[in-house]
Order: sequence, then structure tokens, then C-alpha cells
Amino acid sequence: MNTEQCQEPEEFRWTSYTITHVLDCIADPRKNRIIVELSDDISAVFPYLNAVCPYISFNPGANAVTVRRGERLLTFYPRTAIFAKVEGVEDAIAQLEWFRDLCLKTWECRQTITPSYQLKSMLGPLDIYRLLPGTNCKRCGEATCMAFAVAILQGRRTPEECPPLTEQSFQEARRRLAELLGSSAG
Repeated sequence: MNTEQCQEPEEFRWTSYTITHVLDCIADPRKNRIIVELSDDISAVFPYLNAVCPYISFNPGANAVTVRRGERLLTFYPRTAIFAKVEGVEDAIAQLEWFRDLCLKTWECRQTITPSYQLKSMLGPLDIYRLLPGTNCKRCGEATCMAFAVAILQGRRTPEECPPLTEQSFQEARRRLAELLGSSAG
């Protein structure tokens, strides 16, 4: 085995990117599919992101991570990014900057993170919904528990904003939800 391949770089570099293609999105023709060339190989951070970000899907075989942000689907390979359902170039740039910041912050904290090389599928709203009370009480500010589950996935809400989840009878659901979302709360 080549030991050079096993050594992680001392620093994480992602100095620039170039948008190479702006196409109509296959899933939603009102939006765009955008292909981006990255200046550096960013794959060293993928196992760390996989360990700490519940909203990331990691495929070690393809050496790729996929992030769902709202309706957007952002897939990153070592030197390429492919986005679906983005609202133009400005939106794509905002997503790139967000992900680059996430990568840099995660890399800075890597000494405190145990990297995960395990395949991880993306969470869906049903995964969260199944652990919610299912009362559609609207006390969280959303119309239904399903809408609340979607809001959690989009990062607009947290489980703590569901008053029934604070009740003793939902302690196990609260614990499982915290575990699913990768937090220590519960």
C-alpha cells in the first residue's frame, strides 16, 4: 500500500473554483444545474464532515458527499461540484461559499473529530417525522408535524422547538431524534 495516499494533508486548501456549466435543471426546468471545477482536491475533509454533519450523505466508493440545502442538491467530488435545483449563478456561488466555510471549520476541528469512512445515506423528512408526536398541534409554528420535519432538515427549526417533545412521554423519541441528527441533546 502506498503510504502517501493514507496521509492527510497538513492544511486544507480550496483556493478557488470555476463555474464551467450552467444548464437547465432536469428535475425543475425553472432552476439550474451547475457544474463547478474546484482548484484543489477537497476529499480529505469528507470523512470528517461525514462524522459531524447529519445532513450530509457520504459515499466512500464514489469519494463524494451530497448535501441537501432546502430544495438544492449539492454533490461534491474531490475536484468537482455538481448542483441541482439552484436558482442561478449567484445562488451557486452562495452555496459554494457556505460549503467552503463548512469544510474549513470542520478541518480546523479535525483533531477533535473521529473521521467516519462509512457509507451514510441522506436523512429524509420521514426519518424525522416518525419520531415526532404526530399531533399537528401547530405549537412549533408549522402547520403539521411533516412540515416541522422538513423545517428541521432545512435547518430552519430544531427539535427543541416542538413543545410536546419536552414531555416525559416523548423522552425516548427525543433521545432517538438527537442521535439521528447527530447532537448530544436529548
